[in-house]
Amino acid sequence: MSDAYLKAIATRRTNYAITAKSSVSDEKIHAIVKECVLHSPSPFNTQTSRVVILIGEQHTKLWKLCSEASLKGLEGERKTMVENRLKGFSGAYGSILFFEDQAVIDGSSAKMPMFAKQFPTWSANSTGMLQVAVWTALTLEGLGASLQHNGAFSDEFVANIHKEYSLPTTWVSTAIMPFGDPAAPPAEKTFGSMEERVKLIK
Repeated sequence: MSDAYLKAIATRRTNYAITAKSSVSDEKIHAIVKECVLHSPSPFNTQTSRVVILIGEQHTKLWKLCSEASLKGLEGERKTMVENRLKGFSGAYGSILFFEDQAVIDGSSAKMPMFAKQFPTWSANSTGMLQVAVWTALTLEGLGASLQHNGAFSDEFVANIHKEYSLPTTWVSTAIMPFGDPAAPPAEKTFGSMEERVKLIK
């Protein structure tokens, strides 16, 4: 019975060749993300994950903010490479922003101090599981996507996100997922030895 699920997981791939079009309605995308957020696990059901979906002009504005912050101090080939990469993300149909609410994490740590050191790791687990769920669901709808972490490299960019979209500053950026109809299939992927990565011990 797990075959269909495993096939869906295998179908999910990084795809940078995406367009500014979507064969899936905004309402459907919204519904998919809400369903994933609703059912993704979190430690002690703390429900720390937060998501913002940006479409159209708001999506374009996001990557303009990213470009303004990310290109500072860059020159030559490095600057050109980053510019081209960001143009690719900006050229998508939309972006899904993933956050973890630090206020909830801190509150849980205060209530359960014996687990305070573990909550940051568990928060990372939660956002990762949510990202895979959303990514896989979008893939099943025929959309292409990739997962970016520009917020990890620029505090200025994250601060501008909070300001531009009136988000609480306790929302910590964990990833950004540009998405759209694919212009081409994902690149081929190679796999390491499963014998080295998975052990069965009886």
